[in-house]
Amino acid sequence: MSLNPDLILYTCIAKDTTILAEYTSKDAYSDLAIKCLEKTPPFHSIFSHTVLGKTYMFHIVHPFVYFGIFDESLEKPECLLFLKNVQNAFIDMMDTCGSDTMKSHCFQREFSPVFHQLLGLDLEIDAVSSPESLKDCHSGSSDSVRRKKRLNKDELEEDKTDVYSDDDVSVSSGGKTQKGRYIWKKQVLIVLTMDLVICVGLFVIWLCVCNGFQCVTDH
Repeated sequence: MSLNPDLILYTCIAKDTTILAEYTSKDAYSDLAIKCLEKTPPFHSIFSHTVLGKTYMFHIVHPFVYFGIFDESLEKPECLLFLKNVQNAFIDMMDTCGSDTMKSHCFQREFSPVFHQLLGLDLEIDAVSSPESLKDCHSGSSDSVRRKKRLNKDELEEDKTDVYSDDDVSVSSGGKTQKGRYIWKKQVLIVLTMDLVICVGLFVIWLCVCNGFQCVTDH
C-alpha cells in the first residue's frame, strides 16, 4: 500500500481506553485520541466520522480498538485498510512476543518501527530497537508486514468493491427504470380513462337532446 504519510495524522492501538502504542504527527492528537476512545461506539465494528477536514475512524475487534485520524482527502476504504494492516501487524507481534500485562504504551517501543514501516517512512529499525532480543521479536512481524504489502493493492480493490458495488448500482438503476415505466403507464391510463368518461358524457348528452336516436331516424 503506497500512502502519503502526511495524510495519516494519528493512529493507535488501544485496549478499551488504554493506548498500548501510537503514532502521532502532532502531540495534540494524543489528547484528542483519548477523548475519542472514551466515546468508542459500543455496537460497531467499523465507525467513521468526517468533520473539519479530518476523518476519525474506529476499527473495533474486542477488546482492542484500532483508531486513526486521517486527512479527509484519504478515501475511507484506504483508511480502513491501513487500520487492518495495523491490526494484522499487532496480531503477528502478539503471537511472537506475547504479553502478560496491558499497561499504557506498553508496546510503544516494540511497535514504533512497525508504524513507520506501514507508513512507508524511511527509518532504520536497528536504530530504534537496539536490543538484539527486540530485533528478534520483530523479525516475524516485519516479514509478515512485507508479505501483506504485496497483497495490499488487491485488497484495496476488494474493499472498494464492497463499498461501491457495481451490482448495487445496476439494481438501483433497474429499479428506477421500472418505477418510471410504472408511473408512465399509470398516467396514460388516467388520461385514457378521462377521455372515455368525457366521450360517454357527450354521448349521453347527445341522446338526451335527440330523444334517443330520433335525430338519426329523422334524416
